[in-house]
Amino acid sequence: MINVIRNTFCIFKRNKEFIYLITIQPLLIFLLMSFLLPYSKTHNIAVCDHSENSAVSQALEKMEGIKAVDISEDSVTEKLIGGSAELAVIVSADGTAQIIGFGGSEVEGAVTLCVENALSGTGEAVKTSINAAPKRGMPIGNSLGFMIFKTLTASNLLAALLIQERNNKMKDRIMLSGIKTGYYIGGMAFVYLVFMMIGSAVYYLAARLFQFDLGMKQPVGFLLMMFTANVLSVTIYLFASTLVKKEDGLWFMASFVLLPMALFSGVLFPYEFMPDIMKKTGALFPQRWISRGIENMQQYGTITAALPQMAMVLGLSAVLFGIAVFRSRRRH
Repeated sequence: MINVIRNTFCIFKRNKEFIYLITIQPLLIFLLMSFLLPYSKTHNIAVCDHSENSAVSQALEKMEGIKAVDISEDSVTEKLIGGSAELAVIVSADGTAQIIGFGGSEVEGAVTLCVENALSGTGEAVKTSINAAPKRGMPIGNSLGFMIFKTLTASNLLAALLIQERNNKMKDRIMLSGIKTGYYIGGMAFVYLVFMMIGSAVYYLAARLFQFDLGMKQPVGFLLMMFTANVLSVTIYLFASTLVKKEDGLWFMASFVLLPMALFSGVLFPYEFMPDIMKKTGALFPQRWISRGIENMQQYGTITAALPQMAMVLGLSAVLFGIAVFRSRRRH
């Protein structure tokens, strides 16, 4: 197995395209999506109104570029952390209001003034307050969906190498040395996984360097979830390499299997706004498990909150690896 690892490392190290696809390209996508996607003409303001009228919502809706979204008080934190609301306005029954945000919103002052005017128009006592939460950097959610999809499709080159070695009989010559199929596949997968994890670590360090907001108290949890996604990506393509005869078939895997799964999982589009049938379908896919694990760490502030999702992803990875070894042994 050591020889397999050494030889595979040399093959990947000589391939400049491999280094680019695993480390540089994800970083470029991350920076591009993070800086371009945040800009929107509409600012979503979550409103939880316990008063007898909807004066605040009506006043906010009249503001240009503002969209008031009625929510329950229990979902305020979720909406703010998830990025679906920029600010939250909680109006109590006694006519006081609290404006909650993470700081740095360009419309915060305008919203505050609008809420004060709306409440004063009711003839009730007015008292507004803004929480002193620290200012956030660029939210990681702007590029997260693209990075999850890119990560899960990044093992294409590993599958291509396995198919090439099978077709040119290199695998047969390796098997004649007495190495077991599991060690052969495992050695190649290990090298590729190490390179992928380096790419994810570069991605994570760039996020920290540019002070992007990961939305969680323990940011390293985000890196652990990306490492988990790396494992899944490798095993998906190990399995795919046993299904197709030529490298061209791998394109079908990404375009007609992983991409639809990503769409149903809410990775590329907001999950909470999808129809119930799509939500139930998407909940069965590993992309949703990864995204949900990150959301749990953001909401509860601990890495342990994502352990169930990590376990599900790693469990599926183990199953895919086992099937890949079994099918590869039979094809040999």
